[in-house]
Amino acid sequence: MKAPRVLLIDDEVGLIQNISQLLKHRGYEASIAGNGEEGLRAIREKQFDVVVLDLRMPGISGMDVLREIKTEKAGSPEVIILTGFGTVDSGLEGLQLGASDYLTKPIKIGELVEKIAEAFHRKIIKDGIL
Repeated sequence: MKAPRVLLIDDEVGLIQNISQLLKHRGYEASIAGNGEEGLRAIREKQFDVVVLDLRMPGISGMDVLREIKTEKAGSPEVIILTGFGTVDSGLEGLQLGASDYLTKPIKIGELVEKIAEAFHRKIIKDGIL
């Protein structure tokens, strides 16, 4: 089976660089984007299986990025929201918009890897690859 292609979108660049390296050591193909605009540009240029998305970023918010991703029906990646400013309302809104999961920072890498694997599995089933 192919390695999951993961895009990490967060303005905490040091954090996502570290997560990216940890994912790569586990066999994932990981890319990073430091804000919503960069993330959307990356998604338009390359196919990703899973996007890990922060909600609060300068410029385009994470919710707006999620809305944009989910308007692309065919082949759209699964989205996991990872935020330090989580509320029940924002979690529910994200799930209603199509996010597959909602996690709050700080996160243990093992938990994030597990959630990415679950999202990747959903993507495979959704796209009819299995």
